[in-house]
Amino acid sequence: MTLALHWFRTDLRIHDNQALASAQAGGSVAAIYIATPRQWQAHDDASIKQDYWRRNLQKLEAALQQVGIPLHYFEVATYKEIPALLERVLAEWQVNALHCNREYALNEHKRDAAVAALCSKLGIYMQLHDDAVLMPPERALNKSGQPYKVFTPFGRHMRELLEPLARREALVIKRQTSVPMKRLHEQRQLQELSWPAIDPVGEKLWVAGEVHARQKLMTFCADTITHYDEARNIPSIDGTSGLSHALAAGVLSIRECWRAAQSFGEGKGSEIWRNELLWRDFYKHIMWHYPHVSQHKPWRGDVGHVPWQHNKEEFARWSNGQTGIPIVDAAMRQLLQTGWMHNRLRMLTAMFLTKHLLIDWRWGESWFMQHLIDGDFAANNGGWQWSASTGTDAVPYFRIFNPVTQSRRFDPDGIFIRQYLPELAALNNKAIHEPGPERPSSYPAPMIELGFGRERALSAFKKQAELFQ
Repeated sequence: MTLALHWFRTDLRIHDNQALASAQAGGSVAAIYIATPRQWQAHDDASIKQDYWRRNLQKLEAALQQVGIPLHYFEVATYKEIPALLERVLAEWQVNALHCNREYALNEHKRDAAVAALCSKLGIYMQLHDDAVLMPPERALNKSGQPYKVFTPFGRHMRELLEPLARREALVIKRQTSVPMKRLHEQRQLQELSWPAIDPVGEKLWVAGEVHARQKLMTFCADTITHYDEARNIPSIDGTSGLSHALAAGVLSIRECWRAAQSFGEGKGSEIWRNELLWRDFYKHIMWHYPHVSQHKPWRGDVGHVPWQHNKEEFARWSNGQTGIPIVDAAMRQLLQTGWMHNRLRMLTAMFLTKHLLIDWRWGESWFMQHLIDGDFAANNGGWQWSASTGTDAVPYFRIFNPVTQSRRFDPDGIFIRQYLPELAALNNKAIHEPGPERPSSYPAPMIELGFGRERALSAFKKQAELFQ
């Protein structure tokens, strides 16, 4: 019997799964999932995100059973232990080919290189597929054959490359005859893997399964995408796709998102949402071409001497939504209560931490990953380095969001602030953005004067820039 093995990682779906479809094209397929709890901890993967993986694996296992593909579970502590595990699995099951969807961070690249070396030694065919991106990083290069460092020309080139995508059919898995598999002593049941405690909030807010994710995509494209260009900036309404967690876990195909957006017309909303999908690709490409961003280093080498503060007390106030700046605190409490934060507020809170408080962006990057259900290293790192003016295509250091101005613009009636800061609910629509003397005793005074924070950041970054002139 010819047996291909599909190794699920962050591609927890059947529909339009490149590696799974390719594995089935070569014969009978079995599937595995390998839990790596210590690696998750090292990568700051949030408990709510891990629980989302668990719930999606339940759905995935049931869906695979319907098409005759068995899913087997294993656990090791870290990536370093995977080759030894796979050596036994591949031999015991007499696997002929191993298929995986590529992941682009440095540790994952090293893991896959070690597994590829193992497969070469055993004479087993291994293929990595580019499933989590619209276009492989090696194909989206400029005319000089170099990776793009600025998003706008990258996006323009990508749109040209992706023109044929709308005409391609999604990959479909066919039902196969059930494959009898020898049970190995290393195997676990799903519930036996080292998951965090079940999160009832996560179960209520973040429904698992690719069926739900695909339905949500269609609803978004039918109802919201036409006015996405304006609605996406207002945190008090459901104006975004709400699909970032499904994309981060691979429960939804990014190619299906692109095709769906195209099929609902070429309006401004559709164009801007597809731009957001391109940003996801851009940051994954940056991570692949410049692996030092996976090592807690700024992308730009000329910002290595910014005098970042490491004030634990100030960081704690920011982390827990106690800064005294209402829109910042409401955003941080949204993160703590739901495992998600509106994208405009991610930029605003990140810039407040890195510019007004001048606290090291890596502290904030880690905090977000530890709490976000949609924590995606490339997107999170890219966003933080953009806000801190340390990354590729970053905001100029002298452009610093004023959180009060942003609050008045995007939450003019204070609806979002009242939702997460009930202690300010009685304030009028003017005072709620900057309470001043009307501040109730239960709410803290501003931890920093915004003008002072801005001038301190400008001075620090200007001195930094002068070092490299």
